[in-house]
Amino acid sequence: MKNNGFKFKRKKVIVFAFEGKNNRTESIYFSHFRPYNEDYVLKLFSTGVTDPLKMIESTKAKRKIYDYNAKEDKTYIFMDGDNNKNKIKTIKTILPALGKDITIIVSNPTFELWFLNHFCKTTKSYFNGEELIDDLKKYIPDYSKNKDYHLILSNLQKSAIQNSKFQQEHNNENPSSDVWKLFEFGVIKYRNN
Repeated sequence: MKNNGFKFKRKKVIVFAFEGKNNRTESIYFSHFRPYNEDYVLKLFSTGVTDPLKMIESTKAKRKIYDYNAKEDKTYIFMDGDNNKNKIKTIKTILPALGKDITIIVSNPTFELWFLNHFCKTTKSYFNGEELIDDLKKYIPDYSKNKDYHLILSNLQKSAIQNSKFQQEHNNENPSSDVWKLFEFGVIKYRNN
């Protein structure tokens, strides 16, 4: 079949790579979003590992299936700080060595802090993720990982951004979530917008 000289324009790729093997919490949440720029398509996957260096290796290997081009595509790797000073130090150490196409999005202690930031402003330091989830359950009593809370969270996004910025302004390492940057810097938006 002749293509009459018509060339299909390749969509650029935004990759969101998540920590762990059976991680669906972030995938479910971000399935409600699309790239802000229509020239891009959003691809989501779990890296299968939690070590920061191994996550980067795994992400680089997995994104090849999208015919990834580091000059025009973007990668965001989501890592939990786990209130682990060594892990945070490792993440900070590897940041300068990453290519311009890779950004690490850290939530400390866990991604659920981004959810909590939808409901309240806090600078409370969390010892672990369970303690954070206990506070989140004050607002979402039936909260559990790998469930869809889009309807509860969608109208509170502006609060989550403001509360995350508040934490950053107070130079908090714990609690802290970089997820707000995806919205403020025009990476993604809700599918219905």
